[in-house]
Amino acid sequence: MTQDLTFFAEALVFAHGHRAECEAALHAELCEKSGNMETADTWRRLQKAIRDQARPRLAA
Repeated sequence: MTQDLTFFAEALVFAHGHRAECEAALHAELCEKSGNMETADTWRRLQKAIRDQARPRLAA
């Protein structure tokens, strides 16, 4: 599932650019409001994956 989230996060960034994290948050909120907590959780994890991709990686 993590690999799928990473792939989808990359696709959202490609499609929405710097607004990708906001898009994921919006979808999570909509799912929460409609009572679909499982899907909302997936969107929240996707939001985190997008945020993690945006962080600069430190050299080991």
